[in-house]
Amino acid sequence: MFGSSHFESHHYNGFEYLKISKGTEDSSNLVFLHGMFGGLSNYDALVEYVDDYNIYVPSIPLYEFKARKLTFTNMAKWLHSFMEALEIENPILLGNSMGGHLALEYTVQQPENVAALILTGSSGLQERDFGSTFPRRNDRDYVRKQAAITFYNDDFVTEELMDEIMDVINDRSNLLNVLAIARETHEYNMEDYLPDIDQEVLLIWGKQDEITPPEVAEEFHKALPNSHLKWIDQCGHAPMMEHPEKFAFYLNEFLLELKNKNATSIK
Repeated sequence: MFGSSHFESHHYNGFEYLKISKGTEDSSNLVFLHGMFGGLSNYDALVEYVDDYNIYVPSIPLYEFKARKLTFTNMAKWLHSFMEALEIENPILLGNSMGGHLALEYTVQQPENVAALILTGSSGLQERDFGSTFPRRNDRDYVRKQAAITFYNDDFVTEELMDEIMDVINDRSNLLNVLAIARETHEYNMEDYLPDIDQEVLLIWGKQDEITPPEVAEEFHKALPNSHLKWIDQCGHAPMMEHPEKFAFYLNEFLLELKNKNATSIK
């Protein structure tokens, strides 16, 4: 979720992002996209297990958009501007929750500029509805229980995390944006677009995900023609945080298969 990354944060042309170079200039690019209550630190643990790639993690400026313009169409345009500014070509996109939804929309808008997709706990088909308001947003214990639904292990819901969530939902402007993107997530269903996405797609799902339950992963798997589904047990909505080593095993296996397939096609 929130929290500052232990990697250096960069700023360029109005964008804030992490860039972790674990390869060469010729290495493929990975772009990691966080969820609605996510941040730059969400992929820190996972990055430790990924080599030979240039990894970018942009901070998605959810609270800088006007609420009425906070749509996946506009966020995908923002993501394309980020890619162009940093000259990121043909990346492999990895998205968690809302970030997966954004990755799908970007792929629909820019199919020629996406090499492959990794989705984990992605919205885009169905997601648990937390309502259109925060009637008890001053009730810290209530908010804590809602936040804990994200994880199988609620030790991830720290006091620091709670402080940041409370700051967001008790700021009227930020709260309006949270409600706007939550509404957009539920209303913008991508079912009709999925059969036309022909990139290789890896689905990594927590078996105990309560926000996008296992049946959502099965629906994605059925609808996406070139998808592969992997499960992680004792895991909720953010597998890359709860089980980074297991997540990385599936990710690296998938990336190797892509390399081998590309090498064969070149021959």
